[in-house]
Formats: sequence, structure tokens, C-alpha cells
Amino acid sequence: MLVNLNTQSTNPDTFILDNALVVDFAKNRSHPCGLLIEHGIIKERVTKHARQPESTSRFDLRKRHVIPGFIDAHTHLIPEGIKMQRLDLGQCRSLEECFERIRADLEKKDVCFASNWDDTSWRAHDPKNLNRLALDRLSKRKPIIMRRVCGHYAVVNTVALRHIPEARKIVDRQRGYLYEDAALNLNDFFPPTDEMMEKAVVLATEKALRHGITSVQEISKPGYFRALQKKKNALKIRFSVYLTEKYHKHVLKTGMTTGYGDDWLRFGGTKIFLDGSVGAHTAALRQPYRDNSGRGKILMTLRRLEWFVDTAESNGIQLMLHSIGDRTTDRILSVLKKRTASGNPLRHRIEHLELLDRESMSDIGGMRVIASMQPNFVIRWQMPGGFYERTLGARYTKMNPFGSLLRNRAKVIFGSDCMPLGPLYGIQGAIAHPSEEERLTVAEAFSLYTEAGAYATFEEKKKGKIEPGYFADLVILDKNPLEKKNLAGLKIEGVMVGGRMAFNNMHESLGYR
Repeated sequence: MLVNLNTQSTNPDTFILDNALVVDFAKNRSHPCGLLIEHGIIKERVTKHARQPESTSRFDLRKRHVIPGFIDAHTHLIPEGIKMQRLDLGQCRSLEECFERIRADLEKKDVCFASNWDDTSWRAHDPKNLNRLALDRLSKRKPIIMRRVCGHYAVVNTVALRHIPEARKIVDRQRGYLYEDAALNLNDFFPPTDEMMEKAVVLATEKALRHGITSVQEISKPGYFRALQKKKNALKIRFSVYLTEKYHKHVLKTGMTTGYGDDWLRFGGTKIFLDGSVGAHTAALRQPYRDNSGRGKILMTLRRLEWFVDTAESNGIQLMLHSIGDRTTDRILSVLKKRTASGNPLRHRIEHLELLDRESMSDIGGMRVIASMQPNFVIRWQMPGGFYERTLGARYTKMNPFGSLLRNRAKVIFGSDCMPLGPLYGIQGAIAHPSEEERLTVAEAFSLYTEAGAYATFEEKKKGKIEPGYFADLVILDKNPLEKKNLAGLKIEGVMVGGRMAFNNMHESLGYR
């Protein structure tokens, strides 16, 4: 009887993935073998001549390459699903094109919430004509929100500005500019409906699976966490959820610690914003921006940062510390040195780490602080002549120092920040870094997007490898990913999570008994 691997409902509890080429990034080669999977766990590697009961279902992969599922170590997946239901300006190549799409959206909706505009890709790189009055000319009755791709900066019209409480900081009400907290939390003022939230989980999960992502480390808020809990029994990828700093006191009151939950949905820790982004000129730098006399801004006092670290240390909570600028990282490391237990047992992590010096890299390696980085930023903004060079000058070549951090024995992990979602895109940035000393090998880049991410959530003994005892979270590829020439056209043909086929693009039945 033919058993079809293409549909989740017909997957048996025990089966063999036959005729696979299992990729080993540590040894930089692939092994022809089969994989015996029982109840979602890899039981053993099976040789061609190994005997198995006749009743065991077998699925012939026809020499396709298999790698561990990608672990995206820094995502905003539910907000991504919400954005997918709103106006996307990511493909616009001018401000006027953005305005044209907003006009069309206003004809259908009472609120235009537009995201992902990226002025660095506009033909005329000058966003100065984007302000409150310009948006008022599009509508004075309906709220218009334009949030930049980085999320740290937004522009709104007058009627939308009335929804932003006066207490919100870093708001230029004259020009309609919102920075940091106000921009990052726009969904608090223009909340998605419950229906949108539930749909967001489905849409974003499907998108993640198409990119081979089987686990995410999700920056979230309680409402989004509840949306995940509602769908807990139907989740198709694994979530570790980090709540933002606003909710840290509530977490302390509950007694919840890092790791609370199960293999599908767990609490990861607290995310803290210490600075902004390069695109918004709010990342805190030692030296001024090349195109701006400012140096950005550290968003939290030293005393408050110390309180967060102290309460996290005494309550078993891992911290995600957002730092893009070198001045911010200096402050974080100075606090962690004095207040973190030796060896960093809670595995506190610094997010982004785009600009830092040799001393900081040495400290990060020596203190075993996790460096959570986004290689997609390299290919998007850091190549010669790109946005980072225009904004930071010669410093741009030293940003995102993957190679140097690894040489300093740092724990480096990769994520996308949903800019855009897609490990294969980011991996190309890691191996094509403008500075030769920071480039990674193909195997290193894949390893940081698979095995390395499991360490951040204390799951290194159950995910990120294709070994006995590990989850059957697998990605099936059409070509050998270790060959650099294959990367640009590499196709994800199937994704398995917990031994169930969650995404299939092979257009053929793989089963036989």
C-alpha cells in the first residue's frame, strides 16, 4: 500500500526517510543514508542494507539533500503576519509610488497602516518630503501610518497622531515623526482584530515554512503570546517567546522562568531595547554618523539596565539586549561584567551587534555572551556603495564582524529580524561580506542558522542536528548546499517538523511500503 508523505494526516508514527544525502556542516560533507524516525524523533541513521520490519513505511528521497531545520533566532513573526494583511510598501522605489499605493488603500479602508518602506532603495534617496503635512494631503479624515522597514521610525498624519499619547517619548509632533517606543508599539494604538491575530499566526507560519524555518525565537507581547496559546495544538513550527521590557515586572510576579513551556511553545525571556537602528539614526555610536552630526541615543539609564540584569539573574530569566551601536554595547558589557554569574549560565544575549571593536569581541567571547546577528543586513545594506557606507563611511566594512567574533570564541547565532524572513538570503550575506576577514564558509553560515540557534534556548541536545535523539525537524533541498555555486538557486522542496511534513514543494509522491 502506498503511504503518501505529502500530507500530514497520513504520516505514520514510524517510518524511514530512504535514499537521503544527509549534510554534516561540521565535517563539510554529506552522507548517503536513511533516517529512521519514530514519533517525531530521529531514532537512527539507516544504511542501505540495514534490516527493518517489512511493515515499516519507507519514503524515497531520491538522493535529495537533507539539513536540520533552520532556527531563526530573532523574529517578529506574528507582527509579520499582521503586516501581511496590511499595505506593504517594500517594493516601492520612490516616495510618490508609496503615496500612490496609500491612496488606493484609503479607498478600501478606514485606516491605512503601511509598513516596510525603505528609503535606501528609492531612486531619489531623500525622505525629507515625507512628513505629517504630506500625509495630510492624502487624507485629513482617515489615519495614515507609514512605518519604516526597521520598525524604529514611522511617519503619521494629523488624525493618526491624535492616537499617540502625549506621554510617549521621542515624538516630533510638528512633523509627525515617531521614533523607537512609539514606532515599535504602533499596534497598541491601532490594534489588529482578534481575527487578524489568528490569521497572522497561520500566514506567518506558512511563510516561515516556505523558507525552511522550523523554530523561531520570537519577540512578542502578551496578546501575541495568547494568540499562539490558542493555536498551541495546531502549531506547525516551534516558538520560544521573548516578551518586551514593558512586561518584565509582570513576568517576575508570575514566577515564570526561561524554558517554561514545552517543545512547541515556551517562554524565552525578556527583550530590552537599548538603542535604535542605523536607518533611523538612533543606534548609539561612539563617533557621529557620516551624514548626520548626531551619535544616536542610548534609550535606558545605567541604573535601570542594572535593575533588569539583577532581577533577571535572581529570577532565572534570560535577557535579549538590543544593541546596534558600539556605544550601546560598551554600556551593556560593562554591566554584564559586574552583575552576571561567571560563564553566563542564563545565556544572556546581545541582539544585532553591528558595530563593535576588538576589545568588545574579546569580552563577548570570554564572557560567553551570545552574539545574535542578522546576516541579511549585510547583503541588504552593507555591500560597497550601499546604505551603510553612505551613512557611516569607512566603518561600514567592519560592521557585522562574524569571522572576528568566531575567532574570539563567541557564541554566534543567526536570525532574520524579518528583514526579510529567509535564511538562504541571509547566508549569502554571511559568505559575501565586504571584508574578507569577516566572511564565513558556507558550512559555517549554515551551522549558525541551524545548530547554533538551539544553544540560545537551551535545546542543543534536541534540535539543530541530524542525530539520534534529536527532533525530526528537517529541510529537504534540491541541490547540495555546501557547493557555493548552488546557493543562489537553491530550492527548499520539503520541510518536516516533528516527523510531520509541514511544507512540500516536490510535486510527487515519495511513499512506498
